[in-house]
Amino acid sequence: MQQNFLPTDPFAEKVVDSIYDKLKTTMIYLQLEQDLQKAVEKLGFSAKKIELSFPENSKFGDFSTNIALQLSNQDAGKRYQSPKEIANAISQEFTVHGSRYVDRVEVAGPGFINFFIKDQILRSGMVDDKRQIKDSRGHKLKYFVEYAGPNLSKEFHIGHLRNLIFGEALARFLENAGHEVYRATYSSDIGLPLAKTLWGVINLQDQFEEAKQKSLVERLKFLGLAYVHANSAYEEDPAKKTEIDTLNKKIYQRSLEYVELWKLVTNWSLEYLKTLYTRMGTSFDNSFLESEVEKRGKEIVLQNVGRVFEESQGAVIFPGEKYGLHSRVFITSAGNPTYEAKEVGLAFAEEQAFPFDIALHIVGSEQSGYFEVVLKAIELVDERFKGRKKHLSYGLVSLTTGKMSSRKGNVVTAEQLLEMVKAKVADLTSIKGEDGEKIVEQVTVGAVKFYMLKFASSTDISFDIDKSVSLEGDSGPYVQYTYARAQSVLRNQSQGSKVKGQEKLEGIDLQEEEREVLRLLTYYPLIVQKASQELSSTTLCFYLLDLAKSFNLFYQRCPILKSDKEAFRLELTERVTDTIKSGLYLLGIEAPERM
Repeated sequence: MQQNFLPTDPFAEKVVDSIYDKLKTTMIYLQLEQDLQKAVEKLGFSAKKIELSFPENSKFGDFSTNIALQLSNQDAGKRYQSPKEIANAISQEFTVHGSRYVDRVEVAGPGFINFFIKDQILRSGMVDDKRQIKDSRGHKLKYFVEYAGPNLSKEFHIGHLRNLIFGEALARFLENAGHEVYRATYSSDIGLPLAKTLWGVINLQDQFEEAKQKSLVERLKFLGLAYVHANSAYEEDPAKKTEIDTLNKKIYQRSLEYVELWKLVTNWSLEYLKTLYTRMGTSFDNSFLESEVEKRGKEIVLQNVGRVFEESQGAVIFPGEKYGLHSRVFITSAGNPTYEAKEVGLAFAEEQAFPFDIALHIVGSEQSGYFEVVLKAIELVDERFKGRKKHLSYGLVSLTTGKMSSRKGNVVTAEQLLEMVKAKVADLTSIKGEDGEKIVEQVTVGAVKFYMLKFASSTDISFDIDKSVSLEGDSGPYVQYTYARAQSVLRNQSQGSKVKGQEKLEGIDLQEEEREVLRLLTYYPLIVQKASQELSSTTLCFYLLDLAKSFNLFYQRCPILKSDKEAFRLELTERVTDTIKSGLYLLGIEAPERM
């Protein structure tokens, strides 16, 4: 089922196409890496990769490396008494090439090397645009990224929302790194949860008829109610459990008695998801459904019985103990394929749709054991998949009262969370009318996304609405507000006040606040490179917060318009807006021009 849930966004295309080219104007760290590599090799050492870090406090330099400590165990290191002596030798050799852009090099502690960049180089953002600097993005790959993955018989809750937000950010990180990315979602539209929902719909007929006349959101609320009603009956009443199991079997058989209702319920869910994905700024290249892959998955499992799978008490299982894992059922004794078998069919359908190098499946951490078994089984079925399919997990989103459960009905839906945040955001802007509504929506989505992305993906989080919208805290709206403030400065500049050409800015002494902003701007390429390599949003979120705080301090202490350094400060302000807008885009967040 091909679905493109979001119209083409010209700005998004422009950013994806140009972001790395723009970053290439900030060549300081690339040149530093290369010249440091030359110095290390000149001394007889071998270093495949030199890692640069940036000290939190500028008194320890603008860049730092611990390469001397790493090299001390090599044969060449025996000529020196300690890592500190190696660091001194490297710093002396480095100055041969690096003196044109490094003001000084200091060795600190047991062997750390700290580099202080010349102010004029920080201002220009470049070392030497005539030199050839290598493209550090590395080998380009084809990534299949599967995320969102809702169960069409349940409401889309805030746990699903974190999945959607995390997956979209990772897709953008990979695109920024130059990889080809194929976005896909895989939804459950068949199986026991669906059967429970259909049974609930049938047994709540009056409410079902009322729901037909209501909005998509209200219809989804009804489906959630129907599922909870059926799940209680399934757990408490043996007779009703038998009814639901029979209904489930008939759905697998495509019984005409239930096909029409099945399609209606799943279409309600799919229509709602289109609106939600659009609202959240996500566009999928493909939407796979379980009903489309379950038959193929079952066939593949049956074809591999005796080689990969085994029969056990009328069911077909994968004997995970043979591989240090646990065993799982792939086909039930009733002959129905489980989620595991469907996953086998999905693997082949995904590769057919997009011949990938790497497939990333973004699914909650509670499914880690499931994926260990399933991915091993798929690799044994076809060795072509070995090492190409990865499970990326993320932590749960909990209520303050504990873990959510759609079975019990105590979930906060994505829609509810967005509307609760929106009610708070409405107080943050004085702009009215259509423009005001658009800004409120941009800030609402930005607040939710930033709050979820600033935490490490492995951690469980409890969403705090007040913190998510605070203009004085670590929030998305704070970064968006900083962008809008900087844009206001640029709009208010007088005609011809901005001097073009960095050469006209030579000789300007930098104030501490100005230099700190420039220093942070220099780090941006390293930050996005790290985000792409580690598939982590946390570092980028806190970088944007640091840049916003640094710019706001500069804004308060350094008059921009009509100052004797107006041209330079306008140039600095524009570079801040470019960087914030780019960084927010990578997180899937829009940057409002006004707030």
